[in-house]
Amino acid sequence: MLFSINLSKSEASLLSNDTLLVLKNANVLDVQKGKFVEHKNVVIKDGKIIKIASNFKTKEPVKIIDLKGKFLTPGLIDVHVHVTSNYKNSIEKTYSHLSYFLKHGITSVRDAGGDGDALLIASKAISAGERNGPDVYYSAFMAGDWYYNRDQNIRKEPYTAWQQRLVPGDDLDKAMIWAKSVGVTGVKLYHSFDAQFLPQVASAAKRNGLKVWGHTMQYPASPIEVVKSGVKVLSHVSMLETMRKPDTIFNRRKTPNAYRDSVVAAIDITEFCNEMKKHNAILDATLCVSMEKDPWVLKLLKRVHQQGVKIATGTDQIVDLKSPYPRLMDELNYFVTDCGFTNAEAIRSATLIAAEVIGQENNVGSIEVGKKANLIVLKENPLQDISAFKQIEVVIKSGKILAR
Repeated sequence: MLFSINLSKSEASLLSNDTLLVLKNANVLDVQKGKFVEHKNVVIKDGKIIKIASNFKTKEPVKIIDLKGKFLTPGLIDVHVHVTSNYKNSIEKTYSHLSYFLKHGITSVRDAGGDGDALLIASKAISAGERNGPDVYYSAFMAGDWYYNRDQNIRKEPYTAWQQRLVPGDDLDKAMIWAKSVGVTGVKLYHSFDAQFLPQVASAAKRNGLKVWGHTMQYPASPIEVVKSGVKVLSHVSMLETMRKPDTIFNRRKTPNAYRDSVVAAIDITEFCNEMKKHNAILDATLCVSMEKDPWVLKLLKRVHQQGVKIATGTDQIVDLKSPYPRLMDELNYFVTDCGFTNAEAIRSATLIAAEVIGQENNVGSIEVGKKANLIVLKENPLQDISAFKQIEVVIKSGKILAR
């Protein structure tokens, strides 16, 4: 039986339960090479891609969707979201935020610090097929004593498995085991770690099978010290500003942007970039959260990109359900329009490199045999116009077609 691309809800429901699904006559994006391979059939079984070929024959029951030359890409990944609030969080709001992401083709997210209890509930419900949403990877937020207490013992709320204070002398393995009890896949190292203690925390996380994520500047550990410590993913290109020569003018509200541009342009980022490449680390740029206040981040990220550092797409934005598109669309546009990325490079940042951030590069991020069928069908070619991601026809999550 042959279905057109315009699926009704009943058709989508029927297709989602089929054992074998064939996406016929698709232009399939090769993320590594940055080009589309034309007129391919993508065969999906049990949520995974089992074959990509020009022709396909089978004796099994099969449902076919003729894409008629539409453009098939991997699902997008936002590696820096906040779908929950830390306190008084609503689980229904969490679900609504996650559903919004998936509707717009974001099939995986990394929550970089939120209500770990709610995220555990949501991720389990999504995995079980009880709720629609992207695959959720989330962190335990960890910081030193000064961040929480300013050396004054002022924190009143108890710490939790997903929000911890760490200081020298703590049982770090115990801390990581506690974090894993709420389903986190990584730690977010935020603030008040120095160059001596930070590597110990990073090592403990790795020993316990957790990804090591953190701020580019750890106050006091510098960006270069953060890279050397073993942090795999560094958030916020804006924090490279801390490498500039101190002055009393830069952070004044009325300081002209031209002055800030000149100061940032003089920052020597060569050693930082070399260390990033040496350690195979990834920069989570978060342009969206910086742009309004610090437009100089665009030129700074362009320089980092020119030096060959891996860069992933993270927005660090609270979801606005009234917005027609998620902020990830803006992040991609900044990459292409202002930061010197080709369309192919920007897409790679939002797919394969982003998959590496969450430790899932062998499972998602590209259209390959054996990988999860997290896919988007587009009307137009995103290699020609990055805004093509605003014209999604179909989202496929784990081989299931979602009605739009």
